[in-house]
Amino acid sequence: MNLRHWKFGRPFPACLLAAAALASGCASVPDAEDMRGLRAEKSGARVAELSDKAASTNGAAYLSGDLRLADALERANAMNLSLRRARQEREIARGRIQASYSSALPSLDLTGNYLRLDRELGSTRDGVYSVTRFQDQYSAGLDLAQPLFNGRIGPALRAGKLYRLWAETGIRQAEEDVRYEVVRAYYAAVLSAHLLEVNLASLRTAERQVTDTKARRKQGMASNYDELRAEVEVSNFRAKVLQARNDKDVAETALFRLIGASPESDVELVDSIPLVIEDIEFEDALRIALERRADLAGAEYALRLQRESVAEALSKYWPELSGFASQAWSNPDPHESSRNEWGDEWRAGLRASLPLFDGLARRGALIQERARLRQQEIALRDTEDKAISQVRQLVLSLKTAAEFANSQSRNLETAKEALRLVETGLKEGQNTPVEVMDARQALTTASANYYQSLFDHAVTRVSLQKAMGLLSTGALPSGPVLKADEDAGAGK
Repeated sequence: MNLRHWKFGRPFPACLLAAAALASGCASVPDAEDMRGLRAEKSGARVAELSDKAASTNGAAYLSGDLRLADALERANAMNLSLRRARQEREIARGRIQASYSSALPSLDLTGNYLRLDRELGSTRDGVYSVTRFQDQYSAGLDLAQPLFNGRIGPALRAGKLYRLWAETGIRQAEEDVRYEVVRAYYAAVLSAHLLEVNLASLRTAERQVTDTKARRKQGMASNYDELRAEVEVSNFRAKVLQARNDKDVAETALFRLIGASPESDVELVDSIPLVIEDIEFEDALRIALERRADLAGAEYALRLQRESVAEALSKYWPELSGFASQAWSNPDPHESSRNEWGDEWRAGLRASLPLFDGLARRGALIQERARLRQQEIALRDTEDKAISQVRQLVLSLKTAAEFANSQSRNLETAKEALRLVETGLKEGQNTPVEVMDARQALTTASANYYQSLFDHAVTRVSLQKAMGLLSTGALPSGPVLKADEDAGAGK
């Protein structure tokens, strides 16, 4: 460029403004130290929020009083952050559907242009100077384009609707995942409360045993070993109580996080762990699972979406036809370039194109999309196989869990009776304090195993409901599995 002809006019300040905007944008990006400071401010606010029982941010309110499983599920459905994030897929799908209309709807653009040339050109004739090219040139216009035919319109519109349906299956699966986690966390918290009660009861009994053993030792009816053995048992139960109390706090904290409640909440879990014995055949469970599971429906929609992607890749081999119209205003006059005045002109026409060779880009894209289609076909079959295997395992596990729960119920009664007998025998001089402690330890273990068996059975049954696609909104896990299927069918 010849610097002698360059005039620092209007374009130069624009360059300065662009450079200043770029520099300010770079300066506004926080570095690692700034980010630590930012997170420090937010961490202080969150800690203060947690210490305030009346605070409520994003629904994470302090809860107190009775808490039923149905209330926990309802609150999780509204407040769980994972669900709230998953439901944003609805907005994404709505935007994708609207974007798909661009393949068929017209486009209208407002354009503007300013051009400054290095110098003005002209000529002199008969002593009169005439400008043939002005140094400053301006233009503005409206451009309208309407697609008339191309192969992308159909696939794009169908893909938008399929994406919305695919997104809904993802949301339903996320809801079922959250409901399962809430049910499991609720039952885990109930189990931890039971285990704490069992260990507290054993500790109280052991402490009474220590007092009784000391009294018996003074009377010469117990040995020093009996007293030491009783004190060791008290110490062991105190350790178990501490562990059980910690497990209860951890379980409740996990539940509070899932339902969007403050971790400082103090609630009473009202519902117990149910034991619903139901004979479920594998064929019935599998039929329902293959029909209702959200991941299978999502895999079907993903397969159909990929078919539309293949169709769109094929459309690049098709001709395209579109109509266009434009209205332009420019200075100099578009019809007479020597006039330094505004003028206008319009244009309209048809535009057709047929791609002949694009360096194998279309062919490469088509190969990729067809390979992805085969991937989706394999993924659908793989998802079905996983569903079959999961349902089979859970049906078998549920039967085993039911048998184990029944056996532990009988074992608990046996342990209670054994403790009663040795305590009676101790009073009559037929049993020793050590035998009483052994029976009490057996009862504690039997009680823990009983509540654990209830928890395992309930969680296995809820897992089966989830594997069958029946853990949807409104279904409580305490009802029979097949009855939930009938209710879901009636609600169609």
